Amino acid sequence: MEIVMGKHLNLNDRQDIQTGLKAGKTFTEIAIGIGKNKSTVSREVLSNRQFVHHKNVTTWQSKNVCIHRYKCKIKEACKSPTCFRINKNCIKCSMCNDYCKSFKEELCAKYSKAPYVCNCCDKKSRCPLSKWIYDAKAANGEYKSVLSDSRKGVSLNETELEHLNKIVSPLLKKGQSVQYICSHKGDEVMVSDKTIYKYLGIGLLNSDYFVLKRKVQRKARKKAGPTMLVDKKCRVGRIFDDYKKYIDAHPDTAVVQMDTVEGKKGGKVILTLLFENCNLQLAFLRDRNDAASVTRVFNELRNILEPDEFIKLFQVVLTDRGAEFSDPRKIEIDFETGEVQSKVFYCDPQNSNQKSKTERNHEFIRYVIPKGTSLDGFTQADINKMMDNINSYGRNIFNFKPPMKLFVEIYGSEIATKLGLTLISPDDICLTPKLLKK
Repeated sequence: MEIVMGKHLNLNDRQDIQTGLKAGKTFTEIAIGIGKNKSTVSREVLSNRQFVHHKNVTTWQSKNVCIHRYKCKIKEACKSPTCFRINKNCIKCSMCNDYCKSFKEELCAKYSKAPYVCNCCDKKSRCPLSKWIYDAKAANGEYKSVLSDSRKGVSLNETELEHLNKIVSPLLKKGQSVQYICSHKGDEVMVSDKTIYKYLGIGLLNSDYFVLKRKVQRKARKKAGPTMLVDKKCRVGRIFDDYKKYIDAHPDTAVVQMDTVEGKKGGKVILTLLFENCNLQLAFLRDRNDAASVTRVFNELRNILEPDEFIKLFQVVLTDRGAEFSDPRKIEIDFETGEVQSKVFYCDPQNSNQKSKTERNHEFIRYVIPKGTSLDGFTQADINKMMDNINSYGRNIFNFKPPMKLFVEIYGSEIATKLGLTLISPDDICLTPKLLKK
């Protein structure tokens, strides 16, 4: 019979378990009969068996359950003048266990091993000892009660909830996700991310769903502006199929994804460069969205870095077909030496998924600089501050390790210093517009 894993037991299953226990079947035999794992049956019996105290046991034998009862010679333990067993051994009195100072209850040794209950014991009708009994209806009622309680209310007292609120709410207001908070504050919050979402939903924390980026609906997209003319010859030998062939032939090549983040039309823009191997992203503020400003950024990088460092970082650059990227040779070649230091490739039209890491990372930028915000009031220092916070924010894909730490492990701290990278502590990371407010 097929074993169904991960399903809850119902009343019929529990009745079959009770019948199987009474018949003396093993947990394995019962499990096969109901199509469950034997460990499921074992846990069910242990969790929902009911204790019957020896005083409530129905038996035709004496209710004396003292461990000394077979050798006891104590008389008149109750000191009652009306006791009809005066001058006789108290062992035969039903009140013996209540008055004797030497009383020690005998417990059945069978409870410590399967089947953990008395359902199949042939001595049950005459045994006076306390018992464990499995009853299907009672077990099913207990299960429903526990299930109902687990889905309502909170499991923390007021002090614990206040402690959780002091940790979680300030970090949420800084733009950190619930998952990220649980990753670096797990030993303090002591609850799961699902529990925090639940508490947010019912208003128990000093924050709400509107600080969670993906809980807020996005506005409808506006129509794109006029298309700029581009010399298509720049893409010859550089289309996405050429990129895939190159990567197949050079599988260890480090790839950088390049893109543009715009503010208001006609104003300043940001050039972003994301390293695929660690998700670290550099950002450079430009006065205009043209090819000349992109060239200036790469010239500045060549001035900051040694030639071998530049080649190590920018072996391959993958970008979209924007007009600002229509002069690839000035990105690839160091015109002072004539050396080809990089290779530029283009994604297919309207295929942003081909550089999805960049698109996802731009969401972090939009947390700090919402779409439609003019970039004219920002400086490069502001952009660097924002990117330090973003690059210090741990990613789930890397087990919440920050991209900046991965970058240093791959390329070394010297290059990181030259690029001006500064690691921000988890408690200080802010991913909201407050970060850049003057």
